[in-house]
Order: sequence, then C-alpha cells, then structure tokens
Amino acid sequence: MKISFKLTYFFFCLLIVCSSCKKDEPKKINPEIITAAKDILDLSYGGNAAQKMDVYLPTNRTANTKLIIFIHGGSFVEGDKSDFTAVVKELVREDFAVVNLNYRLVDQTGLYSSPPLHLASAVKVKDQVSDVSLAVDYVLAHAKEWQVSESKIAIAGHSAGATLALLYAYDIRNTNKVKAVANLAGALDQTFPDVPDLILQLVLPDYILESGYRYTGYEVKQANISYYKEISPIYVANAAQKVPTLTVFPELNSVGDLPKQDRATFDAFTSKLNSLNVPNKFVQIAGADHQFTLKFNLVLKEVVDYFNVNLK
Repeated sequence: MKISFKLTYFFFCLLIVCSSCKKDEPKKINPEIITAAKDILDLSYGGNAAQKMDVYLPTNRTANTKLIIFIHGGSFVEGDKSDFTAVVKELVREDFAVVNLNYRLVDQTGLYSSPPLHLASAVKVKDQVSDVSLAVDYVLAHAKEWQVSESKIAIAGHSAGATLALLYAYDIRNTNKVKAVANLAGALDQTFPDVPDLILQLVLPDYILESGYRYTGYEVKQANISYYKEISPIYVANAAQKVPTLTVFPELNSVGDLPKQDRATFDAFTSKLNSLNVPNKFVQIAGADHQFTLKFNLVLKEVVDYFNVNLK
C-alpha cells in the first residue's frame, strides 16, 4: 500500500509539472518559413541588350527584407555590373536583397583618340537615368514575387553610378519609391569653370570636352551650362525630394583630368543638401583613392548602417 501510494503520488506530481510546463511554453503561431537564397542573373528589365540586372536574394527573406539597387561606375561610357559582384554579395551577407544593375552606355568610340572623334552619342546621361527609373519600376513590380519588401528600397552607386543614383533619387519619377541613396565618390558638379569659351577650350583636355558633348548633346560652352547642371546632383537636388543621402568621400579622390572631384565640391554638395533640409550624412575615408582600394569594407559598413537606419 505504501509503495502504491508513493507511486500514485509521484505520477500525480509529474502530471502537474508536465501540465505546468505545457502552459508555460509559448504557442508557435505562423512559424518562420526558411527560404533558400536565390540568384537571378542577366535578367532583362528593358528591351535593350544592355538593360540587364543580376538579382541576389538572401536566405530566409520576407516581405520586410530591404533591397538595394547598386549601379556601377565607368565615366558613363564603360564598366559592368560584374565589376561589383563581390561587393554586392557582401551586402547580401548583411541580409539585404541586392540588384546589381547594367544600363546603356554613352558611346566611347574614338573618345580617347588624339584628337578625339567628334560624334553625337545615341545614349546620353539623361537616358541612363531613365534606365535606372525603368529598373526601379521593374524591381517594384517583382518585389512580391521575390519575397522582399515593396517599400524598403534604397539605391547606391560608385563614381558615375553614384551620380546616376543621385540624379534618379532627386528626380520627379522617384515618387517615394527609393527611400535612401548612397553616393560613393560620385561626380557631383559636371559644370565647367566660369571663364570665356576660348579659355575653356584651352584649359580642358580634348577628351573631356568631347565627353561633355556626348553626355549632353551640347558643346562645352557657357551658353549651354544649363544642360550640364541637369546632370549635376549639386544642382538637381531639391526641397521636394528629401531623400536621405549618404555621401562617402575618398580622401585621395582623383579621377584623371576631371575637375571638381575634391573635398571642396563634396562640402558644397553637403551644404546644398543642408540648405534644402535633405537628411544627409558625410563620411570621409582616410587614405582612400577613388576606387576605395583596400578600404571598401569601411564603405560597406557605412552603407549598411545608413540603410538600416533609413529603411524603416
């Protein structure tokens, strides 16, 4: 009887403990679904052969996964998305979905000949901004299919790609589609010195004069300066498009013979954004060259931190 009583008592206590544990366990509602990473390469977003993107989707993404559109540089005339494959994959490791973008290029035929071949390019910088706009709309149309956020979208670029990112971010076509932009050593002011045209022809290298013509369709002359302002973020920035802007400046920024690539120009850009009440952050990477050689890890940290804060 004593043994039987003790066993009965033991199992009774065990039942109470187990019941208690079950009550304390949180109920699993809609358990997390693990989604495999996925790469979609050379995806067409337009009718031109150059309008391609590589899409990198991280593991376990959801409708809250933030997405970055990255634009390569190359003076608007060259470069390829493959130049930044390693960079964008680092962003994917930080749980971002990333679109690595190609776009139509300005014609560089004979540009670096001596003297340069004078010809009009069928593709101009404004057309490249249209490519970016087309790509953004394509991303938005496929965000649900890719299982990423339709609202937490940012854009970033390096050099000429940064210029295009800024030009789109501040453009009227960005109707709250892109919520933040990262400018990595972009060309911010593509106007020329306020000197007589004759002096311009003597001071500026021939290939830069020809590049300007191909970028805009207008010769480098004071009478045409408005067309160069249209491809200069420092002039395109406006109070109606308060897109949070990260500017990362390489301390040793030198881009061939291109003028206005110095800290003074970047400071002027920051001052312009401040005057327009555009949220922004300026970061200088000490000892970095234009390509951020051996310093891109510092750049990526700034980009990741800034987009995490501004994509809510």
